[in-house]
Amino acid sequence: MPGDKTNEEGKTLSRKKIIINLIIALIIGLVINILISFFADFQETLVTLKTVNLFVIVEVFIVFSMAYLIDLIRLYLVSISFHKKIKFKDAIYNTISYYFMSNITPMASGGQPYQIYHLTKLGIESTLATNIVMSRLVENLLFSSAMILIFIKRVMSILNRIGTGKYILIIGIIAALGFSALLILIFLNPKLIYKLFNFLLKILPLKDKSKFEKRLQKLENWLVELKLSIKALWIEKAHIVAVDFILGGFTVFFHSLGLYIALTSITSGNYSILEIFILFIIMNFVIYYIPTPGSTGGVETLYGIVLASFMPGRFVSTTILLWRFATYYLQIAFEGVILFMTRTKEKGVST
Repeated sequence: MPGDKTNEEGKTLSRKKIIINLIIALIIGLVINILISFFADFQETLVTLKTVNLFVIVEVFIVFSMAYLIDLIRLYLVSISFHKKIKFKDAIYNTISYYFMSNITPMASGGQPYQIYHLTKLGIESTLATNIVMSRLVENLLFSSAMILIFIKRVMSILNRIGTGKYILIIGIIAALGFSALLILIFLNPKLIYKLFNFLLKILPLKDKSKFEKRLQKLENWLVELKLSIKALWIEKAHIVAVDFILGGFTVFFHSLGLYIALTSITSGNYSILEIFILFIIMNFVIYYIPTPGSTGGVETLYGIVLASFMPGRFVSTTILLWRFATYYLQIAFEGVILFMTRTKEKGVST
């Protein structure tokens, strides 16, 4: 059938895009790591690598991967509160797909849209699927923003240690806080999206406006349903949001703990877990504005600039290389295997 052919072509194209993005990510990451090692003295990097216990990679990988389990629990927590029962296999696929798609798309932007798409394929209403995924994003932004504001003195102390690179982080923090405020505003009042498109429809010289007006009406109705779904979760099920928020904080903590383990294992330095936790949040505010698959290249560069102020120069390239290998390249391989094992065409949700 023509429809089946189109779907097959779409799947093939999707696979091609994934492979292309993976290749781009690998090439950019490899080039940046080579450049960092070159400027840091490649020979010195090799010598340092030989002194590192490679079990550190496994340790960082496992700690970083704890986020999968936490996010799996979060998905079940929210979906069950709306009387949606997702098959375990599908829940794993949805959770892992977020990280995988984020890792291979520019600015790590593909995770949430794909999660929403997958949840709707499982039979969950698009408004609820959007609510589940976007609520998690809003919670993450609120958590990170709160940590920055609560520990503002430590943030300023960290920034003062970085030198000229601090201006990049300051701009990133301001931009991220502004974006967070805007996203939360839209989240609280989704109809702002309708008002924006309605305004554009009025001022743009379009030939057939009636077609766009019909689509705009559908969008307005959908946004009304989305707002009701958001209200049901954030007001009527506020206790669920509170638990989900706390679990999201643990996700950030385990990710930062991976960096802490890498730093202490490679440099044998005495670092504060809280300081590394805050540093991790600050850097995350900046790196996702870099338009490469999974922000590859930008992550290595920014971490190189920042970490050079926190450790002897000879350890910087080794730390970045091992940490990035354990938390990005190994993760992509692991995620790819899990997605292959848990893929399914059947609907896996019941009410």
